[in-house]
Amino acid sequence: MREEERLPNKLNLKIWAKIIRYALHYWPIILLTIFAMLLTSWYDSALVPTMNAAVIEGTSSFATLSPSSESVLLLPLTLTFIEGVFTMTLPFWGFLVLEVVAILIRSCAVFTNFYFSNILSLKIMTDLRRDCFKKVQELSFSYFDKTNSGWLIARMNNDTASLGDVIANQILQMIWSMFDILFTLITMFSRSWEFSLIVLASVPFVMVLLPLLQRLLLTRWRQARNAYSYFVGWLAEVINGAKTIRTLAIEKEVGDEAEGIISDIEKKRYKASRVNAYLTPSLQLLSGLTTAILVLVGIVMIQGGNDEQVVISLSATIVLFVSFVGNIYNPLQTFSEVASEIMATQAGAEKVGQLLDEKPTIVDRPEVIRKYGTPFAPKKEAYETIKGTIDFKNVSFSYLPEEEVLHPFSLHIEEGTSMAIVGETGSGKTTLVNLLCRFYEPTKGEIYLDNIPIKDRSLGWLHSQIGYVQQNPFAFRGTYFENIAYGKEDATLEEVRKAAQVVGIDEKIMNLEKGYDTFLDEGGGCLSQGEKQLLSFARALVRNPPLLILDEATSSIDTETEMKVQEALLQLLKGRTSISIAHRLSTIVSCDRILVMEKGKIVEDGNHITLMQKQGLYYRLYMNQFKNLDVGEQIQTFETQIEKKGL
Repeated sequence: MREEERLPNKLNLKIWAKIIRYALHYWPIILLTIFAMLLTSWYDSALVPTMNAAVIEGTSSFATLSPSSESVLLLPLTLTFIEGVFTMTLPFWGFLVLEVVAILIRSCAVFTNFYFSNILSLKIMTDLRRDCFKKVQELSFSYFDKTNSGWLIARMNNDTASLGDVIANQILQMIWSMFDILFTLITMFSRSWEFSLIVLASVPFVMVLLPLLQRLLLTRWRQARNAYSYFVGWLAEVINGAKTIRTLAIEKEVGDEAEGIISDIEKKRYKASRVNAYLTPSLQLLSGLTTAILVLVGIVMIQGGNDEQVVISLSATIVLFVSFVGNIYNPLQTFSEVASEIMATQAGAEKVGQLLDEKPTIVDRPEVIRKYGTPFAPKKEAYETIKGTIDFKNVSFSYLPEEEVLHPFSLHIEEGTSMAIVGETGSGKTTLVNLLCRFYEPTKGEIYLDNIPIKDRSLGWLHSQIGYVQQNPFAFRGTYFENIAYGKEDATLEEVRKAAQVVGIDEKIMNLEKGYDTFLDEGGGCLSQGEKQLLSFARALVRNPPLLILDEATSSIDTETEMKVQEALLQLLKGRTSISIAHRLSTIVSCDRILVMEKGKIVEDGNHITLMQKQGLYYRLYMNQFKNLDVGEQIQTFETQIEKKGL
């Protein structure tokens, strides 16, 4: 069972209270909507039945009047809302005026209800999505190591929309139904308490039936939602890995897997819908039985009546109470439908609640926030520029308890040093850099920048000092200018072009018809992998960061382009602290310092010449590059990498 399925098996009032608080921000809209519902319910459940009864009873005296139109308009009709408390008599023309005015008021109330309910739904959905996105930005990288991106997309897109609809429409619909029942009960008992008890006799059966089915509904809908959530995550993986699937020729296997997942969703939704389908027929059966009993009792009472006026009044009461059966059971049916929708949505509500309640593992201390602000409200005037001296003091790190990835080590890096970290996959290279960026916190030890612990400054300040170029580059949806200036909102075209010139893409961009205003689709589908990498280089450089980190940054660039970038970077990195992670050792032979890591430990430290002279792990890694080259290629590579660089 997946972790997201381990949730309470009952109505979670706590999570609904949390979500409903989003609606309470817009209490004027809620009050206006409820008032509109109140008017509508009074018309449907009190005024209309009372007017119908008045018309039926008024016809008893119609035969004694002359058949002139004037006599019809003057026909007196008595409206009794509460026996002995609120009664009024109107001529038929006054009755018609009252009906027209009431219809107009009801129409306005219905419009107000639906219009503002939709506005409320939209506002709740927007606020939830805004808070979810903010939370995603706040969370530490460790959260994304264990959370599927598809899970997050489902929460922020589907579930937030469902919650907005349930609160603004379904729950308010339940309040509307409560008003209907309230006015119906008042009108019923003011008319006849005996018939009222007959109508209500079957309600206890409904009160027993609903809770029994609600629990089953909750379980079934949660299973369906979990299956759908898994499908969204799986679909995201398949889309991202579309090329791999094609190259491996496993379309059929993936298609079969998709068929299985989709069928599983269909089965679980069918089971949930089947439970819900039992509710409506059950309520209709009880409603029909109640109506039959009501009519039967009424017929018996009519047969025993002697007074013609009493018989007419009793007939009107029977007709009236038959409509009351619908006025009681229709809201109860609405309750069941809303309850079903709430049960179906609660699984999503719980998951949204899980996301909103998630706490980042890396947070700034209160005194740091007071000085530097937060990433969403930074106090950039307090940001100091670093020189670039870095110290790791007795640092170790574990992703999981008792599984140490980086064993205790200390490291000093002087400002302006260009340092490279090499080693086999899984040796701890990227983890070391992630600790410096505070993507993760060390399990033990402390990291210093310019002799000040990085925890004494904010995350926003730290990341503003670092230019980070990742192994897998990304192009955002927008123009070339917007992509390069992404990390610096106030960047000028001159600054953007200068960064692009350093990495060698300015000429290509300027040759385009719209130059830097040329639009790129999301992901940069029209760019090669190497061009995306160069774009990410320029994006990092436009900020002119004091500290530059290159994580396999040249792995996607061809050899010729790599040589041009290396020449540009040699000039760029002068006087700037930089850390390069590389598997292609040709890119780092000219670095001031090279660290060699193995199984979470620093095993060698020096420059290219000294490490080659040691003939240790670095020597073996470097010489492995020549295994598949012939003698001529080896000589050419040696001249390019060593002799021309003065090494």
